[in-house]
Amino acid sequence: MENGIEEKSNETEVFWQPENYYCPRPEVHSAVILLNNGISEANVKSVLQWWCNASLRICVDGATNHFHHLMWQQQGAAACHCPCPLPDVISGDFDSIQPDLLKLYSAEGVTIVPTPDQNETDFTKAVRVAASLIRERQTSVNHILVVAGSNNNRFDHVLAIVATLYKAYQITSTPVVVVWGGSLFWVLGAGRHRIQVSAELCCNPSSSWCGLVPVGQAATATTTGLKWNLDHQTLAFGQLVSTSNTYQLPPGGGDVTVTTSDPLLWTMGWMAEPGPFKRKYSELQNGF
Repeated sequence: MENGIEEKSNETEVFWQPENYYCPRPEVHSAVILLNNGISEANVKSVLQWWCNASLRICVDGATNHFHHLMWQQQGAAACHCPCPLPDVISGDFDSIQPDLLKLYSAEGVTIVPTPDQNETDFTKAVRVAASLIRERQTSVNHILVVAGSNNNRFDHVLAIVATLYKAYQITSTPVVVVWGGSLFWVLGAGRHRIQVSAELCCNPSSSWCGLVPVGQAATATTTGLKWNLDHQTLAFGQLVSTSNTYQLPPGGGDVTVTTSDPLLWTMGWMAEPGPFKRKYSELQNGF
């Protein structure tokens, strides 16, 4: 089960499995949205894996330029053992996509969806497009993975993405998760959540960090499974913000629980290059 809902003691609990975001199993269905500057040579192999595994694929405006040169034109998809699929949709106000690429992909049968409204970001509009397509096609999608910021150092873009996450929480019931470099983040709604943390994340110092950030309003939260747990404490800017936390879990991994009165941004590290460490960890576990 991924992003499932369980009943525990008459209380609804949302279950999250982050490993399905950065290392998806074939049976986990996702939509992938590529934002401008989301793809680079540093993350192209991971993005190819997510892209090939997706049920719905959307390029947002200028992301099409990077998709074409890093993924489609070079056909580097051999890394994930599949041909590189075309986008299902290219959306945006088209102020940054190369015009010849827009014509090329339109001729290839890719659906072009202009979203000229300047009162919303291209990311917000892409979430609306994705939510609409998921409903229209009755596509089974467990989550929407948004690839952002691999080659972007603008803090205002970070804030715009966080703002869209809070808006996306109102647009669609499908969880929207952002991957930005070595970070994953998404919104936890009011209520109880259980987040499954893998052994690799617990044991790797570079990815064993996490945080809970109140954005827009204060939230009272209680946690388990963290080194510095919260006990009915109020999180708010100007008061307490739980960043640079880590896990207090067994070596084999386990669950973090979060109960919150209001929406909170959950952020955590992930292993951008998991292969070598996973092999090393497996060898240690098996005594090789």
